[in-house]
Amino acid sequence: MIRARHRPTPPPQGGYWALRSFARIATLTAWLSVALLAPAADPPEIVATNRSVASFRPEFQVEPIAPASIEKMRGISWHEGCPVPREDLRQLKLSYWDFNQKPAPGILIVHKDVAAEVAEIFRDLFQHGFLIERMAPIENYNGSDDASMAANNTSAFNCRDVTGQPGNFSNHSWGRAIDINPLTNPYVKGDTVLPPESRQYLDRARAFPGSILGGSFIVKRFQRSGWTWGGAWTDRTDYQHFEKPALK
Repeated sequence: MIRARHRPTPPPQGGYWALRSFARIATLTAWLSVALLAPAADPPEIVATNRSVASFRPEFQVEPIAPASIEKMRGISWHEGCPVPREDLRQLKLSYWDFNQKPAPGILIVHKDVAAEVAEIFRDLFQHGFLIERMAPIENYNGSDDASMAANNTSAFNCRDVTGQPGNFSNHSWGRAIDINPLTNPYVKGDTVLPPESRQYLDRARAFPGSILGGSFIVKRFQRSGWTWGGAWTDRTDYQHFEKPALK
């Protein structure tokens, strides 16, 4: 007797194949979740690699402004009508790594209310190896923001208007803003680039000595202390600029 060959019944559409498809979707969803939740890689950065200070003694000191320095400020970075009295300003003696990756001394003038935290921020930048070309009060450039930027000078207090907004005091006028490596980190609004020599640094995906890039150590460190980075502004981008206005 010839028996009929048995053919297995295919699984119902809602059974095995549905479960297999569900498993694939679950695996893909889990993979995407891990990818999305993983922290973004830090941007490229050039830092001091040999951090031996030898006989150099790093310092991060907050001091009253010396009388001789106050007189030097008069009529240059400070004048009658400025929104902050000079007695509310402090001089910071800060160490930094220059572009030759050598330790160097610098001075910033800031408001007394942010002086201690600025000193701590720059201590962390020094320990991280962040590079700064030079750091001197704006009086060394006769109060000229243009000259200071062209020299890639890091500075803070300067009683002046907001760039492009005559009659409106900048947060630099309160000692609550800092411009760091302004040649390497330009101000950009439309076709305007300041300083003009900084057009060579407009590629913000590349690392240059002293670059301030989105997501970098320096940006995160300032933001952790409540400072705003101008490189994240939408109406203009001011990559050199950090500020912390007084609460109103």
